Amino acid sequence: MSRQLDIGRIKKELLFFTEKRVAEFLEDNSGLVFYAFALDCNAEYAEVSLCFNTESCFEEDWKSYHTGSSFEFVQTEEHKYDFRYNTGNWEYQCFATTYVLTKKELAKIYKKDIEKQTDELMSLFCEALLDFTFTDVYSSIPKTDNFKILCLDHDESVEDVESRLNHLEYARRNTKE
Repeated sequence: MSRQLDIGRIKKELLFFTEKRVAEFLEDNSGLVFYAFALDCNAEYAEVSLCFNTESCFEEDWKSYHTGSSFEFVQTEEHKYDFRYNTGNWEYQCFATTYVLTKKELAKIYKKDIEKQTDELMSLFCEALLDFTFTDVYSSIPKTDNFKILCLDHDESVEDVESRLNHLEYARRNTKE
């Protein structure tokens, strides 16, 4: 990662933001049980938004998505899976948003190297999400048995998102041993 990028500060601030805003959200939405939580990111702008969804919201959206369409869909399991984890379809999408760096800071650190910026920031965001899973706030989330966490950039496939997160989790485990 870039020497100019204050990784520790950004992770700490993002973790604090996530804990605070998720705790507030859960307080305002008691009684809901969630199947997923996501950091929905736009790394090009250093933007991170928090998202949740419930099974009932998913089922309702899935049904209306298919019945309200003017053409027939082939409802494959893969299509349903992608729809399920696309935060653009979620009921509680982007309930809180932060920018971890200003445009001026991004330009200073990365110049115009968007690929490097995206790679570094997405890794940092994923690490902050993994840190969040060790907090009391995360433990307090009412979860389904198949609860999933995601950290995705706005254009990524669910497969790519899961692969990056699994890779980071594996690297963390092997580093601690």
